[in-house]
Amino acid sequence: MDEIFIISNDRFFVQKKKFFNSNKNTFTVINCFKKLKKIYLIARTSRKKEKFKDKINNTELISIHKIFKLKKKIRIGKILVISLTPYNFLVVCILILMGIKKKNLFLFLRSDGYEEYSIKFGKLGGFLYYAMLSFIKIRSNIISCSTSIKGIANSRLVYPSEITKKWLINRKKKIKKINFKDEIKLLYLGRIRKEKGFLDLIEIFNDLKINCNLTIIGNDFRFLKKKDYPKNSKIKIFGQVYSEKNLIKFYDNSDIFVLPSYTEAFPQVILESFSRLKPVIIFKEISFLKSTFKNGLFSCNRNHVSLEKTIKKIINDYEKIQISINENKLYTFKDFEIQMNKILNKKIDNSSQIFNVI
Repeated sequence: MDEIFIISNDRFFVQKKKFFNSNKNTFTVINCFKKLKKIYLIARTSRKKEKFKDKINNTELISIHKIFKLKKKIRIGKILVISLTPYNFLVVCILILMGIKKKNLFLFLRSDGYEEYSIKFGKLGGFLYYAMLSFIKIRSNIISCSTSIKGIANSRLVYPSEITKKWLINRKKKIKKINFKDEIKLLYLGRIRKEKGFLDLIEIFNDLKINCNLTIIGNDFRFLKKKDYPKNSKIKIFGQVYSEKNLIKFYDNSDIFVLPSYTEAFPQVILESFSRLKPVIIFKEISFLKSTFKNGLFSCNRNHVSLEKTIKKIINDYEKIQISINENKLYTFKDFEIQMNKILNKKIDNSSQIFNVI
């Protein structure tokens, strides 16, 4: 495989081979194929120069109406669709009409779209997503990062990761004991959206009786309405962090990461937390993740009593928990790159079940 077509729902601003967008995860997927001769990125353009940027010399951004000029290449090339959205669905439908074969079409699902659409848009949203997925899954090969994603009985399993060598420097120096007299530092980093449960986290934190503070880092602040902005002085909210170095500092300056999401598949923030030996607390809605992450992941009910009990449990054995986290298998970007290239270069047997390509 020398070339690949990648379909993304993101909008990109391009300036002298530098690509700008608002989603770092998309760059992670694209960079898996940076060694190929050519990447055709089918996406929309943006007039805004977003904060996330990457220089990708072998990549060409093409709009939806330009794909007809590349019909011959598309019909024999490998196509990777990043997530299922109405825009991506439209592009895939056009490609199917152009004659793309199932063996060359791959749909990569990083999250449970059905759950997300249902939470954001209600039953109608869930139905819309299910209809799109039902149409595409019988015409493509599914790649996913979790066996918990609904509606995909057969998929190739991968572990998306943005962990580089920088995340693994001086890890053992972070092993420590915590005294209950000290203020416990909680961290949440992610999208500020309804399905991420950030409002629940704020409400629960306000009821905690233990000495702690909460740092929230993320984007999409239009979802955090002014009337809901926390009045608690122990809650600090920061905008999205674009520097890897600064991101690592936020993790290092925390004690416990709290992930309040209602739906997840393979959260990058857990990998980031574990790379810095930080325990993670999740709520019962995503407790299935405990089967993936063996050490350092704790589940509790979505209320302040259960959360407080779990925090105390972690603090009591903090040093021991950190040592156990250090024993986890930590997937890196290099692992993810190898997985994706193996799958897209492999001759597809569409009757195969879920497998791990590592």
